[in-house]
Amino acid sequence: MSEDFNAKIKLLIKSERALLSLEMKKRGRQTLWTALALLAVLTALVMLNVTLYLLLGEHFSDLHSAAILSGINLLTAALFFWIASRQSTGVEARSIEEIRDFAWEQVSTDIDGVKESVGEFKESIVKVKKGVDSFSSGGAFGINKVLPIITALVELNKKK
Repeated sequence: MSEDFNAKIKLLIKSERALLSLEMKKRGRQTLWTALALLAVLTALVMLNVTLYLLLGEHFSDLHSAAILSGINLLTAALFFWIASRQSTGVEARSIEEIRDFAWEQVSTDIDGVKESVGEFKESIVKVKKGVDSFSSGGAFGINKVLPIITALVELNKKK
């Protein structure tokens, strides 16, 4: 059982590492897209602002020209930030999460089994103690007094 438990713990650790790696890749891609978006926005805005301001200056007042350019700038930035937020880990992450959840379930089951075995062992020790106490109390020697000892020894032998 120890090797099986170790294998489950190793599977759990590997799945957590893989999820962390995927999350780091996702964050890296988001950072890259955000940086590219900011660079593109700044470059485009410099070029467009000068051009559009000169164009709008012929048809509108300076105040209206600046307001129109500000709206265009905000829409462009929003578009790039929306693209950056659309990055996801995808199906690969869901598969690894399922493996992790399975490993946790198996580890939990094994721990519950160990708890149950310890409880049974404790009960058998209590039975043996009661049997030894009644045997040493000077009562008549009979099979009923030795039976708890034999039962506990048989149970211990089965578990090994």
